[in-house]
Amino acid sequence: MRNDRQLKFLAVAVFIVMMLVAAVPFWTDRSVDRMLDASRAGLERRQRLELVVSLLRDAETAQRGFVITGNDAFLQASLKAQQALPQALQALKRASRSDDDRAVVWRISRLAQLKQAAIGEAITVRQNEGAAAAAAVVGSMRGMHHMDELRRIVQAEVAAIDQRLQALSAELQARTGRSFAVSVGATLLNVCVLAALLVVLMRMLRERRESARLLGERAAELAVAAGLATRHNRELRLTAEMLRAAEAAPSSREAGPVIGRYLPRLLPELSGSFYLLRDDDGMLERQGAWGDPAGPMADEPAELAPESCRALQNSARYKTCGDQDLPCTHDRTGLHGATVRLCVPLVSQDDLVGMIHLRGLASDPQRQQQQEQLAVAVAEQLALALGNARLRESLRRQSVLDALTGLFNRRYFDETMKRELARARRSGLPMALLVLDIDHFKQVNDRYGHAAGDVVLRNIAGQIRSWIREGDVACRYGGEEFVILMPECGAGVARERADMLRQAIAATVFSSDGSGPERVTASFGVAELPRHGEEADALFRAADTALYRAKHLGRNQVVTAGDAA
Repeated sequence: MRNDRQLKFLAVAVFIVMMLVAAVPFWTDRSVDRMLDASRAGLERRQRLELVVSLLRDAETAQRGFVITGNDAFLQASLKAQQALPQALQALKRASRSDDDRAVVWRISRLAQLKQAAIGEAITVRQNEGAAAAAAVVGSMRGMHHMDELRRIVQAEVAAIDQRLQALSAELQARTGRSFAVSVGATLLNVCVLAALLVVLMRMLRERRESARLLGERAAELAVAAGLATRHNRELRLTAEMLRAAEAAPSSREAGPVIGRYLPRLLPELSGSFYLLRDDDGMLERQGAWGDPAGPMADEPAELAPESCRALQNSARYKTCGDQDLPCTHDRTGLHGATVRLCVPLVSQDDLVGMIHLRGLASDPQRQQQQEQLAVAVAEQLALALGNARLRESLRRQSVLDALTGLFNRRYFDETMKRELARARRSGLPMALLVLDIDHFKQVNDRYGHAAGDVVLRNIAGQIRSWIREGDVACRYGGEEFVILMPECGAGVARERADMLRQAIAATVFSSDGSGPERVTASFGVAELPRHGEEADALFRAADTALYRAKHLGRNQVVTAGDAA
């Protein structure tokens, strides 16, 4: 009877324990589902936040391209991004579950409206008033302040979401451990009390272990997702920093070393070289290299021709995976084992601007694909930034150079004259000004045509370029008249050098077939600061008066301002 009572007691205890154990998976699954729902909601909110920033960035980039080029294709891209923005904001509002979330969304929507208004203002000004006025609107920095504030809010939200995901992951692991402990304890208790229930208890134990394994896998997946998100955020931040630094550089050539310092941080697992196209000879010059300095990358050439790279020939990335693939001609490391190598061209608006050569990609296909995708994404952003820099350089050159002769124009002369006058006053050193005029140039145009006159102007401009010292500034002032600023030079030396140039021009045969004048001469006027004038206008008048004195005395000679008095 006592045994019966004990058996009944133990049976009830086992039943209660079994009931408790049976309730554990249900409770655990519900908890896990709630945590996974919260994790999914956090990830979706982060994606929507990043989508809003991405759309605004696309609209801003397209607006910048439209302001710079006036190309309507950029305008369409900007409008497309702005049209997609309300839908993204509305989705973000619907997903907000708390008053704090809705308040953040309201601030983001307000900043997005302000940023869109700034973009629209710049586009409208560009359409109605031109690039200079639009540049002034962009330079007011209103849109950038709104964008920076929006990024700050989004980054804070993303950081909070990441923190919540980490907390959920830790809680999930803790609950998994508790569930496993309860299952094992119940199993041991049932084994001690009733051997007959061993099969059932073992089955329950296996079920609990499988549940724990699945929960562990889910926790690991969440940890991997959090790691990927962290790495992605770091890559985005570094890319943005690199693009800002490249855009701040005065020219694409000066941006090269800056970019070369960022690429090792963006691609730390790889060795590589970064090349930039030279405009003068079409060669690509290495701007930076990273990885093992004593390893195979040390054999990389300092410069290479586009035809030596298969990626540059086809304007598409080219990957070699060991000895079975044909390497590029420039890849002197191509025969060293089975290292995966990748060449990625930098192409902007169908124009080549540079190339990235990478070595040591992972052998794991999935990781290799991630590395390749990152390299291509970085290359696309770099190409766009470098293309914009080259466009700015081209526009600047066009604004200060004379298209026919390649010398500086009158606008540049006026700006440089003021700057050199101020520097000469500070240093107390003299400065000479030469005014050169081609003799009887109107007769050349009347007799042989303007094409022959253009040939004469270009040839004389070339002689001037080869004659001037480093630091001298030669400009085409207008028509057949040229001016040359000679800092730290007195009138005596300037006159001697001007006479050498005069003799060289007089000795040059411009045409031997009758299509143009066989020879031409030039007259020079020389003035010195401060002896012949302390201001720009006075100094130029003195040199110009000396030039007319040379014309009056018979041309083809050099006269200084003192001689003309």
